Amino acid sequence: MDSGVLLTAWKREHLAEEALQLLADESREFISSQMVRLELLPKPSFEKRTQEVFFYESFFASAVAIEPLSAELGREAEKLAARYGLSGPDALLIAAALRHKAQEFYTTEKSTKPMFRIKELKIISLHSLHG
Repeated sequence: MDSGVLLTAWKREHLAEEALQLLADESREFISSQMVRLELLPKPSFEKRTQEVFFYESFFASAVAIEPLSAELGREAEKLAARYGLSGPDALLIAAALRHKAQEFYTTEKSTKPMFRIKELKIISLHSLHG
C-alpha cells in the first residue's frame, strides 16, 4: 500500500474507515518499503508526535517484508516509470510490491492516475471501496 492509506487511517480522514478495515484484516500479509517509511516517519518524529510514530512503526513491525531502497529497485522503478508514465515515488512503491510478488496494491489515489495502467499488479483505490 502507499503511504496515503496509512496517513488516511492515522488522520481519520475521508476513506479512513476503508483504510482501517484493510489494516485490521487478519487474513492479509503486508509488504512495505523504505520509501513509505521515508514518506511517513521523519516529520512526526521530528515534531515528537509519538503516538503517530507508534502507529506507523506498529504497521512496519507487522509487515512481512520492508523493501530497502537500492540500485536494483531504482532500475526496476525507472523501467516501470518509463513504461507506464509513473512518478518516481509511485514507481518505487510498485517496483517494491512486484519484487515481493504482492497480489494487490492499495492506494488513496483515484483511478485516473498512471499507476492504474500497471498490468503486473492489481491496483485498488480506497475510493472504489467507499460506499
